[in-house]
Amino acid sequence: MAKRTNTTKSTISRRAAIAGAVAITMSVAEAGAPDPIFPVLERFGLAQRALSKTVKATDLPPEQWLRSTYVEAQSNLKDAYTVFKKARLDLLTTMPTMRTGLAALLVRLGQGTDVEQTNLLVEAMCWEDEPTQKTACTVLNRLAALVLKIA
Repeated sequence: MAKRTNTTKSTISRRAAIAGAVAITMSVAEAGAPDPIFPVLERFGLAQRALSKTVKATDLPPEQWLRSTYVEAQSNLKDAYTVFKKARLDLLTTMPTMRTGLAALLVRLGQGTDVEQTNLLVEAMCWEDEPTQKTACTVLNRLAALVLKIA
């Protein structure tokens, strides 16, 4: 009687091998270089908090409107808005390179800059400065392409 041995061949499909290679490449890329979106998210958060603090400091009683403190507060407010607008534009134009960066950006875009407002992307479309409006209109298309590229 012949002895039967149980030999199994390990067959990996070409698709599975490519998918595995892509996953390993993404893991190595994620481990090697930090995602550029995280510093941008941090700067945006700092600019947002600074603007909120400056807005509160600008809320002066009418009897101080003719004093130098009011002029200084208005100047500070203008500067804070300038920094905030730059940070917002940087946020809308910086594309993440990793899944974690993409997730963090999507979460942030879904939040408003003020508790009473809608999400950041809708806010950006409503702002009156044209570069931010144009950028906000293209963000969703770029994010969709990025999801396909990263995923």
